[in-house]
Amino acid sequence: MNPLRFSKILIADDSAFFRSSMKKILKESKIGSIFYEAKDGREAISQYIAKKPHLVIMDIVMPNVDGVKATQAITKYDPNAKIIVISSKENQETINEVIKKGHAKDYILKPCTSNAVALAVSKQLVPGRLGRIK
Repeated sequence: MNPLRFSKILIADDSAFFRSSMKKILKESKIGSIFYEAKDGREAISQYIAKKPHLVIMDIVMPNVDGVKATQAITKYDPNAKIIVISSKENQETINEVIKKGHAKDYILKPCTSNAVALAVSKQLVPGRLGRIK
C-alpha cells in the first residue's frame, strides 16, 4: 500500500480558503485519500483523537487554542504524531521553538508552493525515502 496515496491528513487552519487550497495541492500531488479539517486548535485536538490521522498540517496563529498549544496537546496524547506547522515568516521564532521542543516534525512557510507542501508531507509519510530533517 502506498502511504502517500492512502494517508489520512488533518488540515488545521482558521482560513477555509487555505484549508481548501491545501487539500487541492495534496490531491493534485496524489497525496492523501481522506482529509479532515479543523478551524482552530481546539477542533484540531478533538479531530486528532477521534480520527487518528497519519499527518497534521497545523497553522500557528488560530483562535481559541493556537497551533503551538494544539501541537503540544496532540504530541502529549500521541508522542509519535507527525505534525507539520505552517505559518508566515513573521512567526519564524515561534516555528523554531515548536520544532526545537520536539513537538513538530517540520514546517512550511506561507505563502507556500505546492512543491514545498508535497516535499514536507512526503518526508513525514515516507520516512527515509527523502531523508529526514534534523
